[in-house]
Amino acid sequence: MFNVNLFKEYIKILESGEFSDIEILVGKEPNTKIFRLHTFVLKVCSPYFRIALTNSNWVKIENNIKKFKKPNISVKVFEIITSNWVKIENNIIKFKKYNISVKVFEIITRYIYGGELKLVNDNVKTNVELMIAADELCLDELCTYTKDFLLNDRESLKSNLVLLLHVTTEFDQFMRISQFYKETYRQNPSLIFKAKDFTDIKREFLLELLIKNNHSLKPIEIWDKLSAWVIVQSDELSSNITNWTDDNVKTFGKIVNPFLSYVNFDKISREDFFQKIKPFKNIFDDKFYIKILESCCFNDF
Repeated sequence: MFNVNLFKEYIKILESGEFSDIEILVGKEPNTKIFRLHTFVLKVCSPYFRIALTNSNWVKIENNIKKFKKPNISVKVFEIITSNWVKIENNIIKFKKYNISVKVFEIITRYIYGGELKLVNDNVKTNVELMIAADELCLDELCTYTKDFLLNDRESLKSNLVLLLHVTTEFDQFMRISQFYKETYRQNPSLIFKAKDFTDIKREFLLELLIKNNHSLKPIEIWDKLSAWVIVQSDELSSNITNWTDDNVKTFGKIVNPFLSYVNFDKISREDFFQKIKPFKNIFDDKFYIKILESCCFNDF
C-alpha cells in the first residue's frame, strides 16, 4: 500500500513538473516535447543519466586544451552522451534526446517514476523502439521485459519483419530478436514481402532480396510490391496512378529502374500486363518493352 501511494506522488510531480530541475527535449520535428523532470530520480534509476548528468572530474585544462577523462564509460555510451551535451540555463539543465520518440519517452518516464508499464501486443514498432531506448538508457530490466514481451507474440513480429531486419543489421546486442528474424526468413523468405511494414525496407536490402530470388511470389506480385514501395519513397507520387502526370511517371521510373531486371516480366499474364505494366511503358527501354509485350501477348495464364 505504501509503495503504491509513493508511486502516485511521484507520478503527480512527473505530470505537474513541480520541483523539476531538468528539461529534456525529446523527438524530432514536428513531433517534439519538453519533459520537465528531476535529476535525482533520473540518476537513481538510470546509469546513463547518472553519468550524463554528473560533470565532476570530466574536464581538465592543459595548455588551454580541455581534456576529458571518463574511464568508466564505454565508447558507445560516451558517443551518445557527447551528441547530447548538457547545458544549464537559469539553474535548469537542458538536455536533448532526438533519437527517442515522445511516445516512447512517455512510457519510460512513467516506468521510472511510477513503476507503470502497459505494453500493447499489436504495437510492435513502439515496443521495439522502447527496447532500443531502454538499452541505451541502461534500463536493463525494462529492456529485458520488453524483449520477452515481443518474443511472446511471434505472429505480430512476423508482420513487422522489415523492422526486425533493421534491428538485426543495426544492433548486435539483441541476439534473440535477430535469431528470430534470421530463422523466420530462412524458413519462408516470402514473408518479408508480405509484412505490413514492407514499404519501410531500405533500397539496398530490397535489391538484395530480389537478387537472391529465393521467394515464392509471382512476378506480378513482385511488381505490385515494387510499385507500392516506390510510391512511398517519393512525396510526389499518389497511390492513385490514374492521376499521375508524365513527370510522376518519370519519377516512378527513376526509382524503380534498378529493380526492373529482377522482375520476370515474361511470366506475367496478358491481362495483368495491360492493366499494370502498360501504363508505365515509357519507363522501359523500347527494345525491352517490345520484347516483354510480345511475350505477354501469348500468355494465357
